[in-house]
Amino acid sequence: MKRACLLVMGGAILALAIPAAIANAGSGTPRATGGGQILIGEKPGNGLGAGDTISFTAQDRASNLGQVQYVDRSGGIGKNGVTYHGTVSCFELVGTNAAKMAGTWTNGPHTGDHFNLYAEDNGEGVNASDSDMIFIDSMVDTDECGDFDTPDEDDQLDLARGNVQVYDGS
Repeated sequence: MKRACLLVMGGAILALAIPAAIANAGSGTPRATGGGQILIGEKPGNGLGAGDTISFTAQDRASNLGQVQYVDRSGGIGKNGVTYHGTVSCFELVGTNAAKMAGTWTNGPHTGDHFNLYAEDNGEGVNASDSDMIFIDSMVDTDECGDFDTPDEDDQLDLARGNVQVYDGS
Protein backbone atom coordinates (compact mmCIF):
# COMPACT_ATOMS: atom_id res chain seq x y z
CA MET A 1 0.00 0.00 0.00
CA LYS A 2 2.84 2.42 0.83
CA ARG A 3 4.51 1.68 -2.52
CA ALA A 4 1.28 2.43 -4.46
CA CYS A 5 0.80 5.67 -2.53
CA LEU A 6 4.38 6.78 -3.27
CA LEU A 7 3.93 5.99 -6.98
CA VAL A 8 0.73 8.03 -7.15
CA MET A 9 2.33 10.95 -5.28
CA GLY A 10 5.44 10.79 -7.50
CA GLY A 11 3.29 10.76 -10.63
CA ALA A 12 1.26 13.73 -9.38
CA ILE A 13 4.43 15.73 -8.65
CA LEU A 14 5.79 14.92 -12.11
CA ALA A 15 2.48 15.89 -13.75
CA LEU A 16 2.66 19.28 -12.02
CA ALA A 17 6.32 19.83 -12.87
CA ILE A 18 6.08 19.17 -16.62
CA PRO A 19 3.67 22.05 -17.45
CA ALA A 20 5.77 24.43 -15.34
CA ALA A 21 8.91 23.41 -17.25
CA ILE A 22 7.13 23.85 -20.58
CA ALA A 23 5.78 27.26 -19.57
CA ASN A 24 9.31 28.43 -18.69
CA ALA A 25 10.95 26.90 -21.79
CA GLY A 26 10.77 30.12 -23.82
CA SER A 27 12.05 32.45 -21.12
CA GLY A 28 15.47 33.11 -19.75
CA THR A 29 18.84 32.83 -21.38
CA PRO A 30 19.35 33.34 -25.12
CA ARG A 31 20.60 30.04 -26.56
CA ALA A 32 20.98 27.88 -29.66
CA THR A 33 21.01 24.13 -30.13
CA GLY A 34 21.12 21.94 -33.17
CA GLY A 35 22.66 19.24 -35.23
CA GLY A 36 22.51 17.49 -38.56
CA GLN A 37 24.50 16.91 -41.72
CA ILE A 38 25.96 19.04 -44.46
CA LEU A 39 25.66 16.81 -47.53
CA ILE A 40 28.86 16.46 -49.56
CA GLY A 41 30.29 14.71 -52.58
CA GLU A 42 28.53 12.43 -55.01
CA LYS A 43 27.04 9.10 -54.00
CA PRO A 44 27.20 6.69 -56.96
CA GLY A 45 23.88 6.62 -58.78
CA ASN A 46 21.77 8.93 -56.63
CA GLY A 47 23.07 12.35 -55.67
CA LEU A 48 24.82 13.60 -52.57
CA GLY A 49 26.63 11.29 -50.18
CA ALA A 50 27.09 11.16 -46.43
CA GLY A 51 27.71 14.59 -45.00
CA ASP A 52 29.82 16.26 -42.41
CA THR A 53 28.01 15.95 -39.09
CA ILE A 54 27.65 18.76 -36.61
CA SER A 55 25.97 19.14 -33.23
CA PHE A 56 26.12 22.05 -30.84
CA THR A 57 24.61 23.70 -27.82
CA ALA A 58 25.46 27.21 -26.69
CA GLN A 59 24.01 29.92 -24.48
CA ASP A 60 24.73 33.44 -23.36
CA ARG A 61 26.09 33.13 -19.83
CA ALA A 62 29.24 33.93 -17.87
CA SER A 63 30.91 30.51 -18.05
CA ASN A 64 30.50 27.06 -19.65
CA LEU A 65 28.83 28.57 -22.72
CA GLY A 66 28.50 25.31 -24.65
CA GLN A 67 30.08 22.65 -26.82
CA VAL A 68 30.46 21.73 -30.49
CA GLN A 69 31.07 18.31 -32.08
CA TYR A 70 32.04 18.25 -35.76
CA VAL A 71 32.85 15.24 -37.95
CA ASP A 72 34.61 16.20 -41.18
CA ARG A 73 33.94 13.51 -43.79
CA SER A 74 35.79 15.16 -46.68
CA GLY A 75 38.37 12.35 -46.42
CA GLY A 76 35.69 9.64 -46.47
CA ILE A 77 33.29 7.95 -44.08
CA GLY A 78 33.96 5.65 -41.14
CA LYS A 79 37.58 5.73 -39.97
CA ASN A 80 38.40 8.25 -42.69
CA GLY A 81 36.27 10.92 -41.01
CA VAL A 82 37.96 13.36 -38.63
CA THR A 83 36.20 14.21 -35.35
CA TYR A 84 36.61 17.53 -33.56
CA HIS A 85 35.22 18.49 -30.16
CA GLY A 86 35.33 22.05 -28.88
CA THR A 87 34.14 24.41 -26.21
CA VAL A 88 32.28 27.62 -26.96
CA SER A 89 33.91 30.79 -25.61
CA CYS A 90 31.48 33.37 -27.04
CA PHE A 91 27.86 33.37 -28.14
CA GLU A 92 25.83 36.13 -29.82
CA LEU A 93 22.35 36.29 -31.28
CA VAL A 94 22.08 37.61 -34.84
CA GLY A 95 18.57 39.02 -35.13
CA THR A 96 15.86 36.75 -33.78
CA ASN A 97 16.59 33.53 -35.66
CA ALA A 98 20.36 33.12 -35.90
CA ALA A 99 23.40 32.84 -33.65
CA LYS A 100 27.14 32.93 -34.00
CA MET A 101 29.55 31.10 -31.76
CA ALA A 102 33.30 30.88 -31.53
CA GLY A 103 35.54 28.66 -29.47
CA THR A 104 38.52 26.36 -29.23
CA TRP A 105 38.95 22.74 -30.29
CA THR A 106 39.70 20.65 -27.20
CA ASN A 107 40.00 17.29 -28.96
CA GLY A 108 40.96 16.17 -32.46
CA PRO A 109 43.77 16.91 -34.87
CA HIS A 110 43.54 20.68 -34.35
CA THR A 111 43.42 20.77 -30.55
CA GLY A 112 44.07 24.33 -29.40
CA ASP A 113 42.99 25.89 -32.71
CA HIS A 114 39.83 28.01 -32.96
CA PHE A 115 36.52 27.73 -34.82
CA ASN A 116 33.57 29.92 -35.84
CA LEU A 117 30.04 28.55 -36.15
CA TYR A 118 26.96 30.30 -37.53
CA ALA A 119 23.51 28.68 -37.26
CA GLU A 120 20.21 29.96 -38.66
CA ASP A 121 16.76 28.70 -37.62
CA ASN A 122 14.29 29.05 -40.50
CA GLY A 123 11.30 27.24 -39.00
CA GLU A 124 10.22 23.68 -38.39
CA GLY A 125 9.45 20.72 -40.64
CA VAL A 126 7.62 20.96 -43.95
CA ASN A 127 6.18 24.34 -42.94
CA ALA A 128 9.61 25.96 -42.89
CA SER A 129 10.02 28.61 -45.55
CA ASP A 130 13.70 27.72 -46.01
CA SER A 131 16.11 25.09 -44.74
CA ASP A 132 18.01 25.79 -41.55
CA MET A 133 21.47 27.04 -42.46
CA ILE A 134 24.90 26.32 -41.04
CA PHE A 135 28.40 27.65 -41.53
CA ILE A 136 31.55 26.42 -39.83
CA ASP A 137 35.10 27.60 -40.22
CA SER A 138 37.16 25.01 -38.39
CA MET A 139 40.46 26.93 -38.51
CA VAL A 140 40.45 30.62 -37.53
CA ASP A 141 42.84 32.92 -35.66
CA THR A 142 40.70 33.82 -32.63
CA ASP A 143 37.88 32.52 -30.47
CA GLU A 144 36.15 35.92 -30.23
CA CYS A 145 32.72 36.62 -31.76
CA GLY A 146 33.62 40.27 -32.36
CA ASP A 147 36.07 39.23 -35.08
CA PHE A 148 33.50 36.93 -36.73
CA ASP A 149 31.30 38.56 -39.39
CA THR A 150 28.00 36.95 -40.32
CA PRO A 151 28.82 34.77 -43.34
CA ASP A 152 27.49 35.68 -46.78
CA GLU A 153 24.44 33.66 -47.87
CA ASP A 154 26.56 31.98 -50.56
CA ASP A 155 28.86 30.58 -47.84
CA GLN A 156 26.04 29.15 -45.71
CA LEU A 157 24.99 25.55 -46.31
CA ASP A 158 21.64 23.79 -45.91
CA LEU A 159 21.50 21.67 -42.79
CA ALA A 160 20.10 18.28 -43.83
CA ARG A 161 18.77 15.53 -41.61
CA GLY A 162 18.71 17.88 -38.64
CA ASN A 163 17.45 21.04 -37.04
CA VAL A 164 18.58 24.34 -35.56
CA GLN A 165 16.74 26.00 -32.67
CA VAL A 166 17.52 29.62 -31.71
CA TYR A 167 15.85 31.11 -28.63
CA ASP A 168 16.08 34.81 -27.92
CA GLY A 169 15.28 34.30 -24.23
CA SER A 170 12.04 36.28 -24.18
